[in-house]
Amino acid sequence: MRVDTHLHIYADPARGLYEIENYPIVEYGQKDVTLAGVGGSVDDALAALADGGFDYATVLGSFEVPSYPDPPEGAVHWPTTPVHPELRDDLIAYNKWVCEMTAPHAQLLPFVSANPAVMTSEESYAHLSEAFGDWGARGMKLHPIAIRTYPDDPGMAGVYDALTEAGAPIVFHSGPDTRGKGFSEPGAFAALAAERPELKVVLAHLGGGSWRDTLALADAYPHLMFDLSEIVIWIDATEGPSALEVATLVQGIGAARITLGSDFPWYTPGQTAAIVEELPLLSRAEKEAILGENAARLLGLA
Repeated sequence: MRVDTHLHIYADPARGLYEIENYPIVEYGQKDVTLAGVGGSVDDALAALADGGFDYATVLGSFEVPSYPDPPEGAVHWPTTPVHPELRDDLIAYNKWVCEMTAPHAQLLPFVSANPAVMTSEESYAHLSEAFGDWGARGMKLHPIAIRTYPDDPGMAGVYDALTEAGAPIVFHSGPDTRGKGFSEPGAFAALAAERPELKVVLAHLGGGSWRDTLALADAYPHLMFDLSEIVIWIDATEGPSALEVATLVQGIGAARITLGSDFPWYTPGQTAAIVEELPLLSRAEKEAILGENAARLLGLA
């Protein structure tokens, strides 16, 4: 079985192409990379999965406040009373769209989103309990940099409660941000991991440009999982790891804790799988685990 645990779909493929062309990926330095070249429609995603021989993919949602505001000046976390409650219905509608859009396609598993600047902890809990219970949501994706939220923000308590009750995983973007705020640095997840060991957490990109800090976090919190989306595409970039360094990191963490993610429509599942197949040091069994067995276990697919 092959499972992509990091795939995005856009309602408007033109928007997808715009984001791909304008989202700066600078943390790995310089390298010419091959992009998927599509805007990320449902049909684009299904074709990419079929081309790569994939059985399932998690469709990761994300809901940001327009203009990407920070918490009020001087505050580390968002206030208990949401700063942008006017977007509550939009967030609910977005999560419902992710679930309804994927429903006709058994191979697409919807992952919804949350935002403590939009909903209170209690509101998030009620909404997500409905999404997991009635809408078919299978997990959650959060991009701490985009929503300006540290993983241990108290306003996320209801989110984590709903995830734990549903037994659903959460995928976090991990890596540095250009402003140095540290929202998604590997170390930023330590407090959450210590406080919520029952939470099924997957940190994307093996820590991204901060991959050298990932093993210490993994050693300290052996329940955490990681995906290798994006970072393997940037192997041998001027600030990126080598194939040997990626494989050594995977073995240090333990291959059983790693899933394959493509970050489609930036890159394709087949492209990512081909790189994993060629990684040094890893056994055939370890590669098969990364290509799908670990994700199948995490998601209850086998």
